[in-house]
Amino acid sequence: MNFLKVIFFVFIKDIKDELRRKENILSSLFFQLLSLVLIHFAVDMTSIDLSKEGAGLMWLIIIFAGTIFMQNIFRKEEENGVFLALLLAPVDRAAIYLAKFFVSFIFLTILEVFLFFLSFFFFGAAVFDSPLQLLILAIGVNVGFSALGTLISSLLINQKGSSILYPLLLYPLLFPLFAAAAALTQSTLKSSLAFSDPWLRLIILFDIIFLAVSSMLFESAVEE
Repeated sequence: MNFLKVIFFVFIKDIKDELRRKENILSSLFFQLLSLVLIHFAVDMTSIDLSKEGAGLMWLIIIFAGTIFMQNIFRKEEENGVFLALLLAPVDRAAIYLAKFFVSFIFLTILEVFLFFLSFFFFGAAVFDSPLQLLILAIGVNVGFSALGTLISSLLINQKGSSILYPLLLYPLLFPLFAAAAALTQSTLKSSLAFSDPWLRLIILFDIIFLAVSSMLFESAVEE
């Protein structure tokens, strides 16, 4: 089967399945909403500059909410035996990985749009002053996050205690990506996103390296 057709087929199957089952999506969105509500009541709005601390808080929420979704992205196929059928099919396994990657990427983008809107509602953060720049930043972060999150989820598909191992493996690798994202969000909320910023170059380099490496390692990961 054509490489692009495989990506499209698996992508559509997963989107339909997620919309039908809903538990991963709803649990992630509920966690995000609950986190913002708790922060809203815990933070003294008069003593904190949310264009600084708020940036780190937003990305921290995205890490945890995204983890809830991505650590289960292969589990439904494993439970139903569909994943084994996909691996036995005469298709390029990189196409399966990329389809899962795009599902994670789309979900994270929706999650972040929802988060930025709620941040404006709860904190009055100036996210609508530069929405296009924040969207570009979010897309850059989502590529690296989805690439790594999808690969590690496939590595742990048959492992006991995968829900504990998943964040332990993922978060240290994501640290440079989200440190750069927090720093760039601060500067964007204050002024504008500078495309010559070294933090942005770090995100682009991170995305290229880990998306390429994850695509190549996926076949070895699922054979174990």
